[in-house]
Amino acid sequence: MDLLTRREVEGVSDADARWLESHLAACEECASYELALSGAERAMRSFTVMASASLVESTRARVHARAAQLRERESRRFLIAISFAMGVVFSTLSAWMWWKVGGWMVERFSLPSLIVEPGLVIFWLLPAIFLGILLVAFPDSKFEGSVMQLFIKDRQRGIQ
Repeated sequence: MDLLTRREVEGVSDADARWLESHLAACEECASYELALSGAERAMRSFTVMASASLVESTRARVHARAAQLRERESRRFLIAISFAMGVVFSTLSAWMWWKVGGWMVERFSLPSLIVEPGLVIFWLLPAIFLGILLVAFPDSKFEGSVMQLFIKDRQRGIQ
């Protein structure tokens, strides 16, 4: 019975098909199951199923919305990758620059390096700390949706 249902849906190997044919010739119960299964298949194929215009239109609208969502997700990934690469480059450059500034401050003002180095690291990390606090303080919904969608919504509100 499993081979019968698989044969109609996904197909079976030649060896399984030969075995099944020989088994159907010998087993009356399985032969009647095959007859009922093929009758049900013919009955299902005899009906024409037509989707209503509203179902087609709503499905089309959902497919287009999902495609737009996937395009936006892909563009966000690209922008995130570019942002990450730029962040690595600028972080490396600024760390090198701050290291040089720290060395200059130690020499110029005769300050102990144990005070200057941690101070520069904290000063260097302040923008990241500030952004982290902002992301924790505001709900996620403030950051959802694309900038263009927000711009279009604001423009439509202004027109009305």
